[in-house]
Amino acid sequence: MSIAILGGLDRMKRTYEEKGRAMGFDIRFFGQRVPNLGKRLAGVDGIVIFTGTVAHHMVEEAVKVGKLGNIPIGRCHSSGVSGLKRCLEDLGFCRG
Repeated sequence: MSIAILGGLDRMKRTYEEKGRAMGFDIRFFGQRVPNLGKRLAGVDGIVIFTGTVAHHMVEEAVKVGKLGNIPIGRCHSSGVSGLKRCLEDLGFCRG
């Protein structure tokens, strides 16, 4: 199962990926604006947005892709690993 993370701290990329892998997810991390974000988000099973550290343009693009592809989107202000876990639990992707 593939999850895209938008925002967050670049120095935490490896930690997000390791924690996601431990929970059974393939993590795609986008800490900054990238070209063709909509195409890069195609095919993910869920999107997690760290609202405290993300550009508005990225949020708009993610919401558009989420609506078109019926992809669940979770938003969390905290960009820590516990915030990621809590957001995934809220989306129903993992328990406990």
